[in-house]
Amino acid sequence: MSKDVKIVIGANYGDEGKGLLTHHFAKNANGKVCVVFHNGTAQRGHTVDLSDHRRHVFHHFGSGTYDNASTYFADTFWIHPMEFAREALELKLTKPDVMQSVQFYYHPHAKVITPFDMMVDRATEEWIALQHDGQREYGSCAMGTWCATDRCNTYSISDWSNANLVPFLLKATYVDCMGLLEQRGVDIEQTSFKPYFEENSIYFKVILDNFASDLLFFKKHVKPATFKWIYNNFDTIIFENGQGLGLDQYVNNEWHTTSNTGLLNPVSMLSDFDDFTAEVCYVTRSYLTRHGVGPLEDRAYDNFSKIPIIDKTNQPNEFQGSLRFGYVNTPDQRIRISKDWGLVANNPLFYKTIAVTHTNEFDDINFDYDYFSDNPFTVTDMK
Repeated sequence: MSKDVKIVIGANYGDEGKGLLTHHFAKNANGKVCVVFHNGTAQRGHTVDLSDHRRHVFHHFGSGTYDNASTYFADTFWIHPMEFAREALELKLTKPDVMQSVQFYYHPHAKVITPFDMMVDRATEEWIALQHDGQREYGSCAMGTWCATDRCNTYSISDWSNANLVPFLLKATYVDCMGLLEQRGVDIEQTSFKPYFEENSIYFKVILDNFASDLLFFKKHVKPATFKWIYNNFDTIIFENGQGLGLDQYVNNEWHTTSNTGLLNPVSMLSDFDDFTAEVCYVTRSYLTRHGVGPLEDRAYDNFSKIPIIDKTNQPNEFQGSLRFGYVNTPDQRIRISKDWGLVANNPLFYKTIAVTHTNEFDDINFDYDYFSDNPFTVTDMK
């Protein structure tokens, strides 16, 4: 029997509706379902609204969690123990049995985000603002990815799971982070994050104690597994990509990019198998959105001020500013999708679909689609 694979990809700059489509596929899947995280880290914010008024923004848990789908953290995903522990507590408010009804797995080689990474990125943003009259760069989601991918030494979750190694790894990470601050030209003494980098301060001790506790929580609830094991033990596999094609690391815009937002990682992970059918679903809103700075084709702030856009998830924040809006530039979007789809265009195991969300907010849709959503709760299949 052919394995059912779904690959949910954002066609633009994130916030397209990937959580909604992942939830839709998980809810309607047959057999055991596993959602795979393969790029970025917990900076994703994928919203799932249920008709019974439950609502959650998923960061480190797959968007099929309400449907009891398992979650797998691949070796190309950055594990964020602090966010995993925080989100587990939050999810218990709307799914009290979450840690009993859902299974979690990690690849032993997956790298780890530390509190120092988060502090470095936040201190860097603050330092940029100090140099530019309060104007932030908005190049960071403040989740530590920027620092973790820039510093010299990174360690796997298997390393961090060894209690005897943790003090050594923390010290080595601290030294790396201090070196990165110097490399970036950040004078930590002039920022509010100075106490977090002073080894004798109470702040320093607290973040280390909390990190140790979060590591233990992660180790207790998440099991090691290879992708081959995941593939062989689940009937439906959903790759829930983070961010969108316009933010891929290969876009010529290095300050505002994310690792492999398209097909590259899923195709690589599936390369050892040939008994599956993979639906590649590119998701877009009926209009364009982007957080923070960076190019946004066909921006139209004034015209969009009269459109009744309701976005509970993407509220203005100090790290990314406000969500920006614009018209979808169809040729540019098609180029993004075509470039990504080119990886598998001649492979009969893959087929392409398009999903459009938020169609109730903006009805000027001039491209073909296979799914649409005109409310936060449901997706309509047009195939």
